[in-house]
Amino acid sequence: MHPEQKTLLTSALEALGPERVTRGLEATGHTWNDCFLAIALYGAPAALARQLQKRWRREHFVGTLLGVRMQVVNEVVRAWDHEEGTFRALAAEWLELNRAAVPTGPVVGAQCPRAVVARVLLS
Repeated sequence: MHPEQKTLLTSALEALGPERVTRGLEATGHTWNDCFLAIALYGAPAALARQLQKRWRREHFVGTLLGVRMQVVNEVVRAWDHEEGTFRALAAEWLELNRAAVPTGPVVGAQCPRAVVARVLLS
């Protein structure tokens, strides 16, 4: 994989975040119904495809959802379709480096953010 491709893919992973990347890696298909982006963004097959039926610039729409350039979306689609193993390895590596960002559930004894803000304002 070329460094430019890796940079584009990494920017997509960052835009998705750990939770959606993890969900996207559960994908098994290669259409807008069931590809990595479809499952990552909507969590269920066909949900993204329904949204895309109304659009003629699919990659542009997905790029807007993610807040990335269309070139980034095109690279994700290309990598998923033609280098799935390499893409999965990159995503797994990225997840390993960003493990701390994955939500693990509520922390026992954690205080409500409002209570923390109030305490800071009152002190």
